[in-house]
Amino acid sequence: MSSTDTINALLCGVSVVRRIQFDCELRTGRCTLQLDLVDDGVRPTQRRVLRAEGVTHWNVAELGGGLTQLCDLHVSDVSHLQHDRVRYLLEERERGALRLWCALLSVEDAPLDP
Repeated sequence: MSSTDTINALLCGVSVVRRIQFDCELRTGRCTLQLDLVDDGVRPTQRRVLRAEGVTHWNVAELGGGLTQLCDLHVSDVSHLQHDRVRYLLEERERGALRLWCALLSVEDAPLDP
């Protein structure tokens, strides 16, 4: 299984946004996005944290106002396009609520809050 297949499999079922954090290192201009996602807004049973490093072209639309969901998050390997320091495209394909390009991408299981 490729790394994008693994990441996409980990993103299935966790669409509720608990937290979005965007950091930009002012000295280098390197940006990082972290999404904290769970499977349910009331009684979550799964939590995963997605981390995108070297973020460029970050577009966000229609977030907030109650339960925020990113449905059908999908990662594509775009290294064949040969953009400088860009390997992945992350996009929310259902509503176009989020789209970004990045150099590194990881998804990890995270413990649920007690």
